[in-house]
Amino acid sequence: MLKSLKLWNLASALKSKGNSQEAYSAVLELGRLGNDKAADLLIEALSRRDGVTRSAARELGKMRDERAIAPLLALLGDREVNQAAAEALLGFGASAVEPLAEVLKSGNGDARQMAAFALGELRDKRAVEPLVLIMQTDDVYAVRTAAATALGQLKDARAVWVLVATLQMRDETTPERQAALEQLRNATQLALRKIGDPLAARPAAAPSAAEAAVAEAEKNVAEAGMHPKLVGDVKLLMNAELVEMLKELVNASEEMSWAKLESREPLLPAYLKTYEQRAGLAETVGKELHRRGGLALMKQILEQQLNGYAAIANWWSGIGGWA
Repeated sequence: MLKSLKLWNLASALKSKGNSQEAYSAVLELGRLGNDKAADLLIEALSRRDGVTRSAARELGKMRDERAIAPLLALLGDREVNQAAAEALLGFGASAVEPLAEVLKSGNGDARQMAAFALGELRDKRAVEPLVLIMQTDDVYAVRTAAATALGQLKDARAVWVLVATLQMRDETTPERQAALEQLRNATQLALRKIGDPLAARPAAAPSAAEAAVAEAEKNVAEAGMHPKLVGDVKLLMNAELVEMLKELVNASEEMSWAKLESREPLLPAYLKTYEQRAGLAETVGKELHRRGGLALMKQILEQQLNGYAAIANWWSGIGGWA
């Protein structure tokens, strides 16, 4: 009786409007319970498409209840929550590989991109052929870029030919498409370096100028804790990519709060570990947005795509007269 009453109270808390502390606490408690009913309630919370959804996804990834795989896959096309959904799917390990490979065939561009990211992180060789296929056929450069990065993580020589062919692609006719192609080329070069020479018996040749530049970029990223997308010229990034980095900052802030509640170390990428790194990234992106569209563009993105997130506004203080 008491257990049923507790679950009823938690279910009610999950219906709280907005990113309320009550709803977050309910998610945390359901994760601690870890039973089938708790999983059902967390799966139901995925439909909110907000910060509570991101937290529910993380708990489901820890619980590894395979009933959550399909609902999490369905979130991969939603930019508000797809990063958390992809990271949660990593918790399912080998069980998530084939479902993620299916998303490469049927999901929208955002879903395919996040599926490729997750397949690279899982390091399962079954993903090589599906990733090679979308490197050949996908019409969204961001998806191919994610696939190239994943193939570099998998380090399988079967991918070399398609990566080499990608470097031979013709230049694009519009600045936006050309910038996206340059991102793909950079990711492809990094992937080829990680895979190495499949004919390793021959003596190693001196690195080319392009290879030396890639090696230097990798070293800078590792030493400086730099965001991977800032290795090149920030002016080549599309607005959507700049917004994606800002959303990473929002997710990182939420993870910091969540980790504090759970009394654990936050799970953050190396380039977002410190406050200085997060503030520096926000300032870099903010200055580039200001260059492109002034305060109007910055305010539009903050209000419409970042829900007026206060930390971003604080980090942008002083950029172009931002108050």
